[in-house]
Amino acid sequence: MANKLSIFRGDAASFAVALTLGGSPIDLDLYNTFFTVKKKLTDPDSRAVIRKNSSSSPTSDSGGIVITDASAGKLSVDLLHNDTKNLLGGEYIYGINSVKKSDPSLVYTLQEGTFSVSLDVGIRTSGDPT
Repeated sequence: MANKLSIFRGDAASFAVALTLGGSPIDLDLYNTFFTVKKKLTDPDSRAVIRKNSSSSPTSDSGGIVITDASAGKLSVDLLHNDTKNLLGGEYIYGINSVKKSDPSLVYTLQEGTFSVSLDVGIRTSGDPT
């Protein structure tokens, strides 16, 4: 996955990720993994515009993190319309970090980058508003 992710506001998006720690794939069965998008790096997590974690399964309304090959460190970050519909156009910052389940003091930031949101012409999901 590149260090720049781009989406259109209100669109669903999926990003394939392969995480490594010290040059080797991280075993995702041993970690909780988090995907966070913020307006500013200094914003607390409580002010993040998108927050997903591997311990909460995606729903029909909200995306999440899906482990696709735990021993190879592979996952998918899946975002749905409800996750992105209220974002303003512009540049945000995202990060992916993992916390070891057996020792929560072991926190690893495995990827960071720019999360770019473009405005689109229309974001309706049903019917014609006229």
